Amino acid sequence: MSIYEEKQPTQKEQPIAMKQDTARWEESDRGVWIPESVIYLFGEIAEFTLFDFMTRVRTVIRERDDKYKDESLNLLINSPGGDVSEMFGVIDFMDLIETKVNTIVRGSAQSAAAIILACGTGQRAASKHSTIMFHQGSTFSQGKLSDVRAGLEYSKSVEAKIYALLGERTKKDAKWWEEKMKSDFYLTAEDALEFGVIDVIG
Repeated sequence: MSIYEEKQPTQKEQPIAMKQDTARWEESDRGVWIPESVIYLFGEIAEFTLFDFMTRVRTVIRERDDKYKDESLNLLINSPGGDVSEMFGVIDFMDLIETKVNTIVRGSAQSAAAIILACGTGQRAASKHSTIMFHQGSTFSQGKLSDVRAGLEYSKSVEAKIYALLGERTKKDAKWWEEKMKSDFYLTAEDALEFGVIDVIG
């Protein structure tokens, strides 16, 4: 799914109770927050992803042991991407809180997930064989011609914000990203390190 495609809910969902195919921000299998304060973004970025992220982060910060209170949070990512509004919300929240958020890809970070990876406020990392992919958004506007035009203008403005954001957070400028993202742009961990998408491989 493109980062610009709006996911329409098919049923009423309760906060935190994410469906199997949506992003999940999980506790450890022991039912307690593990000391390193790891939070997971697995699956599609969709409705309630931002709500869950904010809730989980606040819970970790509030409940973790005092000896870990100054430690960064570790956000592990394995996601194909998803909704652009949720993506911007996650990035804005990471920027807002004082606690640093390390973003770490295990598997793949594509589309919106790749942008979240690049915008981590702590150390950004990828495992050796991770796949990272950026691409230009798609629009699926329907209806009156004026509505289609409005949708296209909105998509262009979102793209411009993304290029500017990547230009600020990486070693490449906005114009470079605009050119590269005209088609699916796949990066190895080594590429991501070279371009400043991540800070370390490991």
